[in-house]
This record gives sequence, C-alpha cells and structure tokens, in this order.
Amino acid sequence: MASRTPDVDVIIDIIPALSHDQLLELRTEYKRHCKVQGRGINVAKHIKLKTTGNFGKIAYVTALGRYESEGYWANYWYQSNSARRELLIEALMGRQNFEMREIKDAFRDKRYSDSLVRCMDKELKADKFRKAILMALEGERQEESDAWPTEYRNRDVDTLYKALKAREGGESAMLGVVVMRSDAHLREVLRTYERKYEGNFARDALRKSNNLVGELVAHILNGVINRPARDAMLLHHALMDLIEPPTPDHPHSSKTATAASSSSATKHERQQRFELLISRLVRLHWDRMHLGRVKREYEEKYGRVVEEDVEEATKGDFREFCMMLCQTGR
Repeated sequence: MASRTPDVDVIIDIIPALSHDQLLELRTEYKRHCKVQGRGINVAKHIKLKTTGNFGKIAYVTALGRYESEGYWANYWYQSNSARRELLIEALMGRQNFEMREIKDAFRDKRYSDSLVRCMDKELKADKFRKAILMALEGERQEESDAWPTEYRNRDVDTLYKALKAREGGESAMLGVVVMRSDAHLREVLRTYERKYEGNFARDALRKSNNLVGELVAHILNGVINRPARDAMLLHHALMDLIEPPTPDHPHSSKTATAASSSSATKHERQQRFELLISRLVRLHWDRMHLGRVKREYEEKYGRVVEEDVEEATKGDFREFCMMLCQTGR
C-alpha cells in the first residue's frame, strides 16, 4: 500500500483469509516495516487512509480484528447518526465474559479515554436499554461452566413469569435474568418455563416489550435457542434488504425538494443496510466452524446459497472481499 493507489487484489487475498491471531501478528510486523512520516502505521489505519466506499469499510473493519471491530460497531451508530441499534445489540449482547473483556480492552476512542463503558454511559439516553448495555459491559455474566442448582433455575422461571404478568415495569427483572445468565442456564429456564406455564417466553417477551429492550432480549434468546439459525436469519435479512430493497412510500412526489430529500434518505438507508451486512459477515468469518453451520442452516431454511445471494447483493471489489469472507476453509 506504499504506492498512491493500493493493490486491492492483495488486500482481498490476504486480509479475509487470516485468523484473528494471524491478523494481530500481521499488524505488529506491518507497523515495524511500514512507515508514514517516519512513524510505523497500523495496517487497519493505512487501509482506511488508502481505500474508500464499502470496500474500504469492510477491509478496515476486518483489519481491526475480532474484538476491536465490535467496539467500532458499538459506538458507530451514534457517530454516523445511524438509527440501526442492531449494530450495537449484535456487537455486545450475549457475549461470554472473556469476549467482553477483549472488546473493552481493544476499544479505541480518545474522547472517552478508550473506555467503552464511559462511551455508552455518555451516548445512550438513560433508559432500560442503556441499563442492559451497561450490565452486559460489566462482563460478569454466569460462566458456561457454572452449573447452578435447580432452585436457581426455578426462581428465574418464576421471575420471568411475574415480569411478563406485571401491569407496569417488569423489564428490569427480565433483563437481570436474560442478560446475566449463561446460555446453558437460559436453555433450561426456557424449557422449564414452557413446561410450567405452557408458553413461549421469547415470543411473549417480545409481545410485552415491543421496543429496543424486546429486540435485545430476542437477540440473546434466539442465540440461546439456535445460534446458527439466528445468524442465518440476520444474514438473510441483510442480503434481502439489498437484493430487494423496500420501496419508498411516495415514489412519485410532485415536489422536487421532497423528492430530493426522499432520495437522500433512501441513499442513507441503503448505506445502513450495507453496514449491517458488513458487520454480520465480518463477525461470522472469525469462527469458520460456526460460519459453516450458518451456511448450511441458510440453505436449508431459505433454499438459497449464501455466496449466490452475496454475489447478487454486492458488486466490484466489495463483492470479491465479501466472497472471500464466506470461505469456510483456510
């Protein structure tokens, strides 16, 4: 990338194929050998300086590595005036404690002294959603190896039932269970809830909290129930939104200003859909075994092949990079 125009083929061949650890090794060596104004430069930062558009963004985010990229998405939505809170939810929720520690350690934003907790505390408005994000950032979720006694499970089942039946509130108690318990524990809670109360808690929770809290709870519980199916659904949504974008409500406005405003909004919405695809595809590619399961689930559920839909939804160098991320063999 020392030349004025970077060789995108080299970026496409190398960056998507590396594991997280290999990428960290590359970053160390790159900084040692590549100087800008006499100082070593981070390969991710160099990619950002030299490339543009969706290709530039996906190459940059991948070069950040498995954990720094999640911190990027966690605070990206407010920097870009994005209404896509999915970027934040998917980056942080349902994480194991070691992952949360890595994400917090890798976070970089000088305005918040490189503290993701401080960033979220300042940028999110004071509500239950912020409370859930900050709770998750504590990194004190029940470990998957911690098997709690049956009475703990039964208490959580009753807590969730009471939270759903409460006329007002109940969301804080619900979040205390869903955000802070392990996947294995939550699976037992959901099964017991279904036996005892003859209901589907995940569905009932979304009905009660048809808001950001509901979305957050649904994301965690869908992952608990079947993570490959959840991630296949998220990938499918992102791709279909690009292949078959929603039509504007008023495509034939008579006012030029309104039409221009509508066009600008549509362009912004389309860019947000690309960002969802980038975040989901990059996240999946770090775990090739999980990606393989997601691809099989995708084909079984939707009767389509991921690579074919990626090819249809994207173009140019961006498409080539996306296709490389889809490879499950190293």
